[in-house]
Amino acid sequence: MSILKSEAERARAQAANLVKHYRAIGPAAVAGALAAAKKRKPAVPVRAAPAKA
Repeated sequence: MSILKSEAERARAQAANLVKHYRAIGPAAVAGALAAAKKRKPAVPVRAAPAKA
């Protein structure tokens, strides 16, 4: 087994509990959270100084 495969398997095993927990949330909850989030105001563009000729 290559080093990269064993590293990937180790990381997968460590994240297994998180995957179990968050898989149940689903995309509908994520979409709902995004819809309920406060909207940010767009940045006000800064006017450039007039060019001197």
